[in-house]
Amino acid sequence: MVVVAVAALLIVRQVTSDSGWTGVVIDVSGCPSDAHGCRAFVIPASDQQMTPPPTVAYVDWSGSAATNLDVRIPAGSYAVALEGCSGYETPYTAFMVTSGTHVSVDIGDGYWETPMFLGRTCPGFHGVVPAPSNN
Repeated sequence: MVVVAVAALLIVRQVTSDSGWTGVVIDVSGCPSDAHGCRAFVIPASDQQMTPPPTVAYVDWSGSAATNLDVRIPAGSYAVALEGCSGYETPYTAFMVTSGTHVSVDIGDGYWETPMFLGRTCPGFHGVVPAPSNN
C-alpha cells in the first residue's frame, strides 16, 4: 500500500529545454542527517529486481534543504531510487528519457522508507556494478 501511495504522489514529467541536454532532473528533499549522506541511483528500468542492480549513473548529496540533481544519461528506460549511506531508502521510480530532452522526477518530502542497513558504516551504499564514469 505504501508503494502505491508513493507511486501516486510521484511526478514524472518530460521537460523540453533550450539547452537540449538528455537526462533526468531528480527533485529530492533534504538528506536525513542520520543517513550520513545520500545517493541517487539511476539503473536500467528492466533491472530493478537485480541485487545489486547495474548502475548507469549516480549522484551524491547531503544537507537538509531540498535540491535538484541533474544527471546526464542516454535516451532509454530507467528507474531511480535514493539511498542514505547508513540508513533509509526509497522505492524505484521508472521513467523514460528521449534524446534532446530531460525528465523531471519529483521524489519530495516524505518518501524515505524506514531506516534500513542499521549498524552499517559509511560509505555503505549498495554496490555499483559497473562503476559509472560520470558520477
